[in-house]
Amino acid sequence: MNLTVSRLALQALVGQRRGLVLVALPVLLVLLATLVRMLTQEPISARLVLVEVGLAVVVPLVSLLAANGVLGPEIDDGSVVYLLATPVRRTTMAASKWATAAGVSVVLSAGGLAGAALAGGVSNRWVLGSAVGGAVGALLYTALFTAMSAATRHGMIAGLIYALVLERALGSLLTGLRHVSVQSFTQRITEAVADIDLPVSDLGLTYALVAAVVVLVGGIGMAGWRLARFQLKGDE
Repeated sequence: MNLTVSRLALQALVGQRRGLVLVALPVLLVLLATLVRMLTQEPISARLVLVEVGLAVVVPLVSLLAANGVLGPEIDDGSVVYLLATPVRRTTMAASKWATAAGVSVVLSAGGLAGAALAGGVSNRWVLGSAVGGAVGALLYTALFTAMSAATRHGMIAGLIYALVLERALGSLLTGLRHVSVQSFTQRITEAVADIDLPVSDLGLTYALVAAVVVLVGGIGMAGWRLARFQLKGDE
């Protein structure tokens, strides 16, 4: 970890318009849960609001914006060459970038989902599950999206395709995709920690834990490997 790299990454993230979008997404989720609760006068459907909207849409989008915000713009405008010219190991640089994106995403995702659960009047187990799911999902998604951002200048598009097409659209049709889905790993771990019922009972807990570690370590490692091979005289 390098505190200077993390500080610069945080400044770049919160100093852009995407910082407002990052905050807006979990806030909108809380407002949605509050509105549904007010209209129905009953506790919200935890699975519909917190899982189908929160874990499936809000968490990956927040993580995608954060991961691309700390690395993507530097690669797009070429200024990353100045950062790479410093005597900081590329793996350390990638880990620092990820830690910044993950920290912001965990706070917003876990806080947003837990806030929506409280506003929606669901049980304490679902409040806990929402916070755990938001945190775990943010950690894994930011690792994956940081690797995508380092690997291509189209990291935002690649992330959207993964989250909205592969996981969201095709995942509901092809159950086998659960074995390569960050959302499924997150739900299975959340289910075990919070003792709530999520639609991933066919996915083993051990597999989910191992896969989560692979995504986390592999994502950071891939980002560091890619940066280590970034050419200072022009990469793409």
